[in-house]
Amino acid sequence: MQIKIEKIVYPGKSLGRGADGVATFTEGCLPGEVVEVNIVRDKKTFRLAETVKIIENSPERIVPGCPFENQCGGCSFQYTGYENQLQIKHKYVNELLSPFAVAVPPVIRSPEIWNYRNKMEFSFFKENGRLSIGLHRKGKFDSFVSTPGCFIADKDFLPVVETVLEFAGNSGLECYDKKTKKGFWRHLVIRKAATRILVNIITGYKDDIPPDFFKPLINGLKDRAVSLFRTINNKNFDFDSGSNPRLIYGNETIEEVISVKDKKYLFTISPFSFFQTNTRASEKLYETVIDMLKPREKDNIIDFYCGVGTLGIILSSYAGSVLGIEDIAYAVEDAVYNKKINRIKNITFENMCVEKWSNGHRGIRRYNTFIFDPPRSGLSKEIIDFVINARPEKIVYVSCDPATFARDLKYLRDKSGYRVSNIAVVDMFPHTYHIEVIAFLTGR
Repeated sequence: MQIKIEKIVYPGKSLGRGADGVATFTEGCLPGEVVEVNIVRDKKTFRLAETVKIIENSPERIVPGCPFENQCGGCSFQYTGYENQLQIKHKYVNELLSPFAVAVPPVIRSPEIWNYRNKMEFSFFKENGRLSIGLHRKGKFDSFVSTPGCFIADKDFLPVVETVLEFAGNSGLECYDKKTKKGFWRHLVIRKAATRILVNIITGYKDDIPPDFFKPLINGLKDRAVSLFRTINNKNFDFDSGSNPRLIYGNETIEEVISVKDKKYLFTISPFSFFQTNTRASEKLYETVIDMLKPREKDNIIDFYCGVGTLGIILSSYAGSVLGIEDIAYAVEDAVYNKKINRIKNITFENMCVEKWSNGHRGIRRYNTFIFDPPRSGLSKEIIDFVINARPEKIVYVSCDPATFARDLKYLRDKSGYRVSNIAVVDMFPHTYHIEVIAFLTGR
């Protein structure tokens, strides 16, 4: 059937209607385009479809730079220019936040729009009988596309990928099969901080690997990477951040410098540390939080889901005190080390689940400012109820999912009267549908 695309909605779906007027969601199409689609699923009030061909092109459509763009799940918007991507993201954030009667300013653009990712997670797979490496196909978690030179990954990653793939291909070992739990090669994780590269190879379990097995790879990577880890994962889910990476060669961590408001901060990054994947855009995000919050010496801040302490450490330069709460133990270890190397005295960290911590601190009044940067799933009602009971003067909510963000803001507003006084949108992920949103909430 044919549909005409009306708009793009979060998360990056193209919404159109056919002659019968039923809302139909597909992908890879721009507003104004007439497209032919196949219906995949017919619901009571809408349809899910896949695009067959575009009959009438939008003037905003361009030829993607990456030849794998229509297959690979890494990017979703390469078929239109960057300025139009920003407009698309602004429109769907504005629509999600329309109930809050607050102006959504233009999206803060990423300083770099190509080769900006400082971390990539590749998968090993079999292709035409040979070991290959790449990313997930669009919408699929059991199928992959060979993407040796990813357009959004740091340029220095390509020679690392090629070196590892050559070594793996010559090893005589197979890629891992999740069904049989047999095989060796699973994933390749590459991280970069400043000019230093950390490589983590995720494998299945094999107890007869000789001690010098990785020696040829070490020799091949010496001029490209400062660290090589192996992490064993025999579990069904792909990335197990609770696993214990074993250092094979080089340094245990790499370090990145973040510059915010003419101040410089040093952060250590280990194999599974959470660290924003777009370093330069993250600096824009942190500056935006400071501009919103206007932290003062009399402010005492709780940084929930603090990770390795990045935002809390930056805010500690302005506030009286900061407490970071994080449930992942190795992240807290990194946060404590980051506190040390930045010579900061007024920040402390607690290793505890945010929900558990809040249950033990109901009615807390010492802290007048709460910072939230939760996972994509957003805040639980338990946490929001804790906030309502604690009554902080100021709240900053940073989110990578505008939908759960809008849901949580509505609950906060309706149950407590907190007002959304400011919104900001930062494009941390050019050429994808992802976007970072920030809200500043005040008094009741």
